[in-house]
Amino acid sequence: MNTATPLRLGPAALRNRVVAAPMERNYCRHDGSPTEHYVNRVAAVAEGGAALVYAEAAFVRADGRVRPRQLAVDEDSRIAGLRRLADAAHAGGALFGMQLVHGGRLAKAAVSGYTPVAPSPVVAEVVDGDLPLELDRDDIADLVTRFADAARRSAEAGADVVSVHAAHGYLLSQFLSPRTNRRTDEYADPARFLGEVLTAVRAAVPGLAVGIRISAYEGVPDGLDADATIAILRRAGASTLDFVDVSAGCYEAGQWITPPGELPQGLHAETAARFRALGPPVGVSGRITDGATASRILSHGQADFVTVARALHADPAWTRKVLNGLSPRPCIACNYCTDALRTGEPVGCAVAPEAAGPLPVVRPAARPPVLVVGGGPAGLEAARTAAANGHPTRLVERAPALGGALRLASRLHEYPEYHRILDWYAEELAGAGVTVELGNALSPARIPAQPEEIVVLATGTPRSVPVLPGAPAGRVHHLRDWLAEDHDLEDEYVVWGADRDGTAVADHLAAAGARVTLIGAEPEPAHDVGARAKILPLARLHASARVRLVLESVPTVVEPDRIHVRHASGQHTAIPARGPILVSVNGSDVHSPLRVVPGKTVVAVGDAAGHGGWSALAVRHAAETINRLSQGEHA
Repeated sequence: MNTATPLRLGPAALRNRVVAAPMERNYCRHDGSPTEHYVNRVAAVAEGGAALVYAEAAFVRADGRVRPRQLAVDEDSRIAGLRRLADAAHAGGALFGMQLVHGGRLAKAAVSGYTPVAPSPVVAEVVDGDLPLELDRDDIADLVTRFADAARRSAEAGADVVSVHAAHGYLLSQFLSPRTNRRTDEYADPARFLGEVLTAVRAAVPGLAVGIRISAYEGVPDGLDADATIAILRRAGASTLDFVDVSAGCYEAGQWITPPGELPQGLHAETAARFRALGPPVGVSGRITDGATASRILSHGQADFVTVARALHADPAWTRKVLNGLSPRPCIACNYCTDALRTGEPVGCAVAPEAAGPLPVVRPAARPPVLVVGGGPAGLEAARTAAANGHPTRLVERAPALGGALRLASRLHEYPEYHRILDWYAEELAGAGVTVELGNALSPARIPAQPEEIVVLATGTPRSVPVLPGAPAGRVHHLRDWLAEDHDLEDEYVVWGADRDGTAVADHLAAAGARVTLIGAEPEPAHDVGARAKILPLARLHASARVRLVLESVPTVVEPDRIHVRHASGQHTAIPARGPILVSVNGSDVHSPLRVVPGKTVVAVGDAAGHGGWSALAVRHAAETINRLSQGEHA
């Protein structure tokens, strides 16, 4: 079999083997109904070739709501909104799927308005959860009915497929796991509640394909492994289903739910193959971001279909491009999208500016020439968008290669996928006829003499190194300046600044064998990064004997073999420390003024305009700005 081969899941006929996963993105209103942007994104994925497009996991009862903007399927009034999603998928040639969920102990009263319920009163400390109420038999029976009612509503809305969400630590998986099910009645049997739900859902929608999403393993020492999970599914009646969709992990081990880029592509496929013994077709998710990985999984018989999430968030046309041998805009597995869920705002993407919301619509036409100064993410997106809109475009970059800070980050072992988006931009710019000039340090004084009418400054923000008394010349370096050069590994380093960049460099150096002292003013490294994106590096830093963490502290004086620091308590300490001092804090907040150039329109994008810190914000701002310029708006 290959990716393009059709597949049947019970009564549902899929046109190929790509399934768009039920990915949460805060695309709903606070009442649980889908926004127009949600409808349009479903349409884009369907038109992009996916065989089956899921909505996100929808809560079946109000006390199971985990996020303020989560999709709702708990009342009949929800059907009309869901039908808009189904119609969008069908219009694009895809089937439409609904995934049914109850959050259990992962729900919070502050979100749902109800005290959460669970098989046992075990707090979800990982989300600072409330103490849940233990479900009694009547409430369990009601939940079984609620899952069945939600399936019926899904069918009435036009769904072709219903998936029961028993993965990732939500209510159904809480019944499966001995970590969270400590009951002594008949529901101590981990297969009991799941079996009742599957039976009720199947009976409610006899004409639809019905399956399950399951974590093959929880990924924590006292959690379920694949053998135990398969045994439970067998007893719960999963062999009678139309498919089993295999994921992994729980909230306490989120690196298996949305694996970071340093983990292998298709990492769950080998385990998923074991679930084929249950009988139904098997799907698998987890770092399937290119066509080669999808083809390998399918051709090796490890799964019957691939369930793709973040790659389709980055490029809704991923499926069509993969099937036609083209290069999709790549997901770089940064997990910005996953951690952005906590903001409550529509979730963007580090590489896709349109993911967070609709952009101004611009039709390609002949337009004035554009000069983009700076080849980081904002500059690359500005040049790509300008060329797509019909502007003859030139991009100048002072470094010998494109990418800016993203290129520097791609040298670190935590970010092995970052180079893929830079390669993609290079191909896009070449295909669009953009002139790229590397090694051209275009000073502000030279801008008036440039021939382009529109100048886009994507130059980032100025960097300076704070003064460290006692530090000899050549010992202190701004971290990004140091990364831009090649160095032999030294035995010891000091990294001052425990932000995202400083933490990643400290982790990289320690992994290479150096001793590292990481000094930061915050109580936790990578304080500016969401929880999911930093699981693995923080675990390594805390466990490594080569790393000394000096947090809630700032350096004050440097000596040849030690550094004096002042702690938040006011106490001063001298710490043994040698080697280069790499600084990831700025000495000042100096910003380059936006110059007025007679006869030209000059705008700043990304970090240079205060819209940065994350690639997602920078590329979004760049695309919005260029589209408005193309429409004649010069503000």
